[in-house]
Amino acid sequence: MTPFRTVAEVLTAIQTVKAGAADFCTNFFPDGQKLQDWVGRNELLGESRAGALFLFRRDRDFSRMFFCAASPAALREGLAALPNLRAERVVAEVVGAESALTGMLAGLEAAGFHRYRKLQRMARLGQSTLPPAAGAEMPVTLAEGADAPMILNSLKGAFDRYAEQLPTASEIESAVAAGQIFVVKLDGKLAGLLFFETQGMTSTLRYWLVAEGFRDRHVGAALMRRYLATQSAVRRFLLWVIASNDNAVQKYLRFGFAPDGLVDHVLASAPIHHENHR
Repeated sequence: MTPFRTVAEVLTAIQTVKAGAADFCTNFFPDGQKLQDWVGRNELLGESRAGALFLFRRDRDFSRMFFCAASPAALREGLAALPNLRAERVVAEVVGAESALTGMLAGLEAAGFHRYRKLQRMARLGQSTLPPAAGAEMPVTLAEGADAPMILNSLKGAFDRYAEQLPTASEIESAVAAGQIFVVKLDGKLAGLLFFETQGMTSTLRYWLVAEGFRDRHVGAALMRRYLATQSAVRRFLLWVIASNDNAVQKYLRFGFAPDGLVDHVLASAPIHHENHR
């Protein structure tokens, strides 16, 4: 695999695959800033096969794999030619309407990936009514720089690193500086947090959690109410949640979110399957 030195190299490689493709398929949709950051930190590696481009980005102790292929058949052929794919920890995701993902899922499963988690996207209109507050409101504040290590540890303990794309320490520091993390601190501890990204009239809720020992004290509700109330210019709120996590889904429904039809299948290589079945 070869590291990409510039964003232009990445875009040219993608266009080479895409040109003339009759049934182009991909799972690579990074925004411009993230792509620039990955390339700038030499984190993005690429490997080309006939009719397909594979990109790998290291994430802690595993790699995230992205692909661009002229067709599902080209994807299957390219995957079969990749060395060591079955022996390393690799995660790949495919996003879209369920009915449109059959070919990509089949290609990844034929290469040895298994379905690890399924996420669903939920959306909320900006003008939706908030449910009434229950009990006294918690003291919600914006996170400070000194909170970043505690936030990272909380996220690592509460979320699945393979399925839920945990942020790096630098991403948390940037989010704190941008005023995109709300926290509740009680008894000198981090009782809960809500991490979001707002761009224009769309806001994405990335992480929402309440620490053990502080549940049933309306910490999560206070965080959500503050978040929704402060994003007055937002017309659409989005989030991804593990589809089988009914407890979380019900909480989002209560605050006006509803599934919008998009799903995200997270697939993992054999070593991750074995690791989680010991």
